[in-house]
Amino acid sequence: MDVLFNNERDEADDYYAILGCDELSNKEQIQAEYRVRALQYHPDKNLDDPEAMDRFKQLQEAKEVLCNDVQRKAYDYWRNSHITVPWKKWQSINERSQP
Repeated sequence: MDVLFNNERDEADDYYAILGCDELSNKEQIQAEYRVRALQYHPDKNLDDPEAMDRFKQLQEAKEVLCNDVQRKAYDYWRNSHITVPWKKWQSINERSQP
């Protein structure tokens, strides 16, 4: 059990930070921040950066989760739980346990 609570979380799991917003941001604010960053990090504008595609995918994923009410509620619950299981793994476990 200690492993669940005593490890550091991965920065890639902080969707609010990826989008440059916080938990109080509404969907319109999240989408606006996404558009700004999507233009900045789009792989076509960063041809010399091999990590551009990964950053862009993270950005898209963050927007999709935070703009979906059900997923955002689950994400916020996970985020505030202080459990260090990565978000995607926790989400997968949570989905399998649903009837």
